[in-house]
Order: sequence, then C-alpha cells, then structure tokens
Amino acid sequence: MKRLFLIAVPWFAFAFVLTGVALAEDTEATFELPTGTMTLQAPQDAEHKATLSPVILPHSLHFSYSCQECHHDWDGKSSIKSCGTSGCHENFWAPKPGQADVSENGVKSMVGAYHQVCRDCHRNEADQQKASGSKSIVTGPVACAGCHPDPHSEIENSDEALSIPLGIITIKAPEEVEATRGDVGFPHGLHFQFACKECHHDWDGESEVEACSSCHSETEPSGTRSIKDEENVMYYLAAYHNVCITCHRDTDKKRRAAMAEGINKADLPKSAPVNCNGCHSSSS
Repeated sequence: MKRLFLIAVPWFAFAFVLTGVALAEDTEATFELPTGTMTLQAPQDAEHKATLSPVILPHSLHFSYSCQECHHDWDGKSSIKSCGTSGCHENFWAPKPGQADVSENGVKSMVGAYHQVCRDCHRNEADQQKASGSKSIVTGPVACAGCHPDPHSEIENSDEALSIPLGIITIKAPEEVEATRGDVGFPHGLHFQFACKECHHDWDGESEVEACSSCHSETEPSGTRSIKDEENVMYYLAAYHNVCITCHRDTDKKRRAAMAEGINKADLPKSAPVNCNGCHSSSS
C-alpha cells in the first residue's frame, strides 16, 4: 500500500501529496489520498486557547461524499490546502462584533467553518433519514462530546494512503471481446465533484480500488441486449453504460433546470456526452 508522509502544518497534521503534473490531460498525474484517521486541532499560535479536545476524523468514512463537499474550492488538480490556509478560514475564532470586515463573504473563522461543514452535515443527514421514515438514524455526532471527547483522546494520524489518478484513464473492452467501438478516455479528475462510491459502489474506502470488470466480468449479456435488463447487472458493457450515461443524462437535466431558473450557463458544469461518439474514440 502507498504511504503518505505527514507534513506538519499549524492545525492539521496531514496533506494531500500530488505527483506528476497535476493536469487532467496528464495520464501520469496522481495524488495520495489518506485513508486513515486525521487529528484536527487548534493552531499552536492561536490567539485564544482551545477549550475542547482535538477531533479525530476518520477520513475513509467520508468517501460516500464528494471531495468538494468539504474541500469546496478545490479545482480537482492542484494540491489540497488546509482549511486554515491564508485567505481561507485563517482566523481560529470569529472576530468580535463590529470588528468583522463586511466585505468578506466567506466564513473566516476556522471554528465556524468546521462546525458548518461537519456538524451541520451530520444534522442534515439525520433530518433526511427521519423524513424518509428511517427507524435507525446513522450519522456522525452532533453533540460536543461526540467529536471532542473528554478526557482527550490521543493524537491519531495514520500514514496509510492510496495513489489516485488525476488524469486520463483509458477504458478498454476485455481482451476476449472484439470491440466494435474505440476505447474511452475517462478524465478521472473531472469527476471529483461526485463521491467515490457513486462509481466504486462496493469499495470499502481503504483497500486498492479494483477495475469495474473485476466484478462485472460477464462478456456477454445474460438477458436481452438492453443495458437496463436486470439480468445484465454483471455484464461489463451494461455496468459502464448504466453508471456513466445515466449520470450524464441526470446531470444534463439538472443543468437545464438550473438555466431555466436564470442561472448563467457559464457558471454551471459543462454537459457530459450521452452519445457513442462523445465517449468512444474513432478507432479501437
């Protein structure tokens, strides 16, 4: 397994490490994704001393959410910076009344940013599960002691990580299949706005990610030729098309609905291909 060497930063004892040139066109570009635990703690030089214990964050338990749910300004290719990086949530506490810069739109307080992202997400998850009629609510803690244990827990920073490609992944038909269309050049880095488990739905968040065909290994349909036929769930071609095309169509519907509400097209993600030539190269 790949290892991530910890880089000491004032409040966050880890960093994502990028290798290669971090461009979507670069098939060699990768970054090291931490899969273990991280300790979130107050900066040593903070003006006010933290009154509660550090927070132990189990990173891999959050892979059912997109990277950009938390790293909301990440462009999907450059190094991921700490939340307290200058220009972001650089103040530990919120300024006193009357001292805030009213021109600032963001939440400058690190404490405020964490609580909005973490605690409020946990609350929203609980509300959604209750609204759906769930009898068993499964979400993260929302009370102080749930994240800040007393007595303080030991600092935990795992160095386990996986090497994740940022560039183009070439998707080919199985060797025993005579493909009628060209390969698909899949821009992995452009999909980080979606949760890892949207595609890698059986991934445990820690082990090496296997190719889809390691599970969806059937090279011929079991039912009809339709990719929607439930008997074809293990048919490799149906699996790819169901995940990719269905998501592209759904995203396009949401995009058109947003434009109908007056949102500028330039502010929305570009449309993804839904036809054969949009994904497959001209030659196999």
